[in-house]
Amino acid sequence: MSMQAKVPTVKRWGLSASTLKIIACVTMVIDHVGAYIFTDLEILRIIGRLSFPIFAYFIAEGCRYTRHKLKRFLLVFGLGLLCEAAFFLYTGGLDGGILMTFSFSILLIYEVQAIKAAWAGGRWGRMLLWLLATAASLVSVYGFIEHILYVSYGFWGVLIPVFTALPDYKEGEAPRFFRCLSGLPPKLAFCALGMLLLCIPRGLTTNIQSYCFFALIPLALYNGQPGVKGMKYGFYLFYPLHLVAIFLLEMLLR
Repeated sequence: MSMQAKVPTVKRWGLSASTLKIIACVTMVIDHVGAYIFTDLEILRIIGRLSFPIFAYFIAEGCRYTRHKLKRFLLVFGLGLLCEAAFFLYTGGLDGGILMTFSFSILLIYEVQAIKAAWAGGRWGRMLLWLLATAASLVSVYGFIEHILYVSYGFWGVLIPVFTALPDYKEGEAPRFFRCLSGLPPKLAFCALGMLLLCIPRGLTTNIQSYCFFALIPLALYNGQPGVKGMKYGFYLFYPLHLVAIFLLEMLLR
């Protein structure tokens, strides 16, 4: 009986997905401590600008690899609603937190994926329908954010993960045109474009949001490996749990 030799896992130089997400979590906590507790320390908010682009990048990555699209959306949206409920009980108002932002992003990314799949299969009628549906979704999301509930980072914040996902290429699910765009540098370029559009309306030199471009440095070190396993749902749960901890600490310090 022959024994198959195990192929050793090749470790690549750089930062894994779990390491980058931990960096995003740490800088997010620093940001929220500056937002709710030490409000005079602007440096905390500056450091916190690194968190959103990193999370946005991995929202796009997750949409690329997930086999359970509806489950992924419902998880993010459900936690977003839970955070909204907690924030309402705490302040009497709604926050439009980052999970609500990413809920819109995920739906738009799925529509873009459907456009690519229809294009790759030469189903032009279906592609046109998905293009119209995506255009309608963009208008609806913009209207919702402007007139019903403003979400964190606004309309352009919603689009940063969508821009990041634009050059994604999957065999059989996107036209061959995207093969030349697939890879880390093009995705970071599209991500940077989204961040630029986010920052321009308030001024690149006067807007604290401009510090988000520094997030491209750790993202450029991404080695494409998942890193520590079993932390997937932990990162999702970390967002509401850390907010509860910060709100409790803020109440104790009043």
